[in-house]
Amino acid sequence: MYMMILHKFSEMRVHLVPKLSKCIYKGRFEIWPSKEWELESIHSFEVLQMVREHLSAVIGCSRGNANVTDTWVTTKIQRLRLCRLYTASILYGYFLKSASLRHFLERVLNTSTSNFSIGGQGQSQLPVLEIFSVESNFIGCVGQMSQENLRFYVMGFDQEMIQMCAKLKSIEAMNLIDRHSCALFGDEVTGLLETDDVITTSFAGLKRFLLEAVDFGSFLWESENSVSDVYMLDEN
Repeated sequence: MYMMILHKFSEMRVHLVPKLSKCIYKGRFEIWPSKEWELESIHSFEVLQMVREHLSAVIGCSRGNANVTDTWVTTKIQRLRLCRLYTASILYGYFLKSASLRHFLERVLNTSTSNFSIGGQGQSQLPVLEIFSVESNFIGCVGQMSQENLRFYVMGFDQEMIQMCAKLKSIEAMNLIDRHSCALFGDEVTGLLETDDVITTSFAGLKRFLLEAVDFGSFLWESENSVSDVYMLDEN
């Protein structure tokens, strides 16, 4: 699974950030070249909007209001908090991949079933929607879903649906995130967080780092599904 993720990044000609200590020079953490365009290119417009909202929320620097000077202003962040933000962004990328696919399938289902009628002229109320419905809030009526974008679709999720899309399906995926995070932030011997010192970085560098994490989560979802077709993974 990890090799498949690395291959996805190599196809974009993006190198994963190495061990964090190797990216810090004189107490400042920066990643160059940023490869921001490449990291954003894998997402659809709707997904990318939600990714940018996530980054703005966790970084505190709105893309819409920030100019070039603002994005290179330095900020300070504790190493432990940076680790948590990175892991959370991986899970968010995983969640978005799952939710966007579900959204797409439901739109296709609603569009295709709306073109059929049963036992007579004109449109009919098809039982198919009720059969496949988990909650009426998610499926809705034919036509409504076809106009609903991903953001509003996700806002309609209840707690159960959020957990369904966000929960890692396998133990292997969970261990992969843990080991990857340890490789970035942990000590080479113990695997524990090296230090909880304060790191100086720019909003641009922080954004690039977390954008990589979102992509990592998206690729993790894809690789997990591909591998599960061949091997029996341990259910989480």
